[in-house]
Amino acid sequence: MGHLYLILAVASFGCLGVLHKVADHRQCRPQAINAVLFLAAGSVLAAITTFKLGAAAWTQVPMPAWWVATACGLCASIAILNFQHGVRHGRISTSWLIVNLSTIVPTILSILIYRETVSLRRGIALGLALVALVLLWIDRRKEEAARRGNA
Repeated sequence: MGHLYLILAVASFGCLGVLHKVADHRQCRPQAINAVLFLAAGSVLAAITTFKLGAAAWTQVPMPAWWVATACGLCASIAILNFQHGVRHGRISTSWLIVNLSTIVPTILSILIYRETVSLRRGIALGLALVALVLLWIDRRKEEAARRGNA
């Protein structure tokens, strides 16, 4: 079942990037895209939770969990909104890669705060993420130098 969730997550994340680019080409307002995205996600989450656990499950969620969920939701909303504004000024491939690499922050925090152990495979993945960031930085520097040369 875990692999199914992984496949669905990757497919959904990919669709999200494509839909952002389509919305950008159609010159949709980023605020509207953000509102639809989070309303749809919240509706699906509420429906699945209610279907699987029943309506009473909502009353059993501890208050700190609601606060954490709200804070994380606000951060995600701000990040997606900034992404949608920024995608108009750069390449989608670079922007989307940075969004994907942003998952390294909670991973590092999980290691530091919760003392999560890092297997060799995860360590290699974190190292490759760092290499990807360095390559992005190099690519961006070359792009800026080429622009200055043409100006």
